Amino acid sequence: MGKKLCAALLMAAALLGLTACQSITDDATVFVQGELDATYLGQFDQDYIDVVADMTEEDAQEKYDYNIEAEAQYFLSYLAVEMPTDAVTQRAQELVAEIYSNAQYTVAQAEQLKSGDIAVEVTVSPIEIMPLITTEFMQETWYSVLDSNGVTTQEQLDEQFQAMDEAYAMALMDEVERVMPELTYGTDQVIMLQMKEEDGYYSLVETGLQKLDEVMIDYYGTYA
Repeated sequence: MGKKLCAALLMAAALLGLTACQSITDDATVFVQGELDATYLGQFDQDYIDVVADMTEEDAQEKYDYNIEAEAQYFLSYLAVEMPTDAVTQRAQELVAEIYSNAQYTVAQAEQLKSGDIAVEVTVSPIEIMPLITTEFMQETWYSVLDSNGVTTQEQLDEQFQAMDEAYAMALMDEVERVMPELTYGTDQVIMLQMKEEDGYYSLVETGLQKLDEVMIDYYGTYA
């Protein structure tokens, strides 16, 4: 199962508990805003924690940490890093957190549908930074790492692969850091999130969350 779906499932695991005295749509709006803020920005509003069943600030922190770790794995996969060391993984998580700190999205007021489900429209401005790291640049970096370390045969590469992979990963992440000030946003994407009720609780449908997660960082310049 890929990162994008895993992250969506983690968000969907949170449940909005409703009682007769509560405003369903108001709480649903708080719920979705809080889910996104917790997952992408590491911000935990008390109103959000209060409307989620059995939620604590520690749970919200875990949600953020999980998404950073999962996105870092995807990030390294995109960069064609094959054997990430602990140092590479840690650097990737720090970079992803920095990229996510630029996340821009707007949550509209939730609406209750005739079916009883709740719909919440979210407008996401896709983050455009990864297309600045081109395939050509990645290839040139790999060959540069091999050349600077005197690796000229397959046998040498096999013996030193993890060290070469780490040097390659660090060089690419240096470049991501360098182009961070050039970060821009693609065309806004409007995504409708749906919440379904079961046994007095509402949860987000995972397909909408998966789509939202896919467009948050535009790896391939699809929305540029």
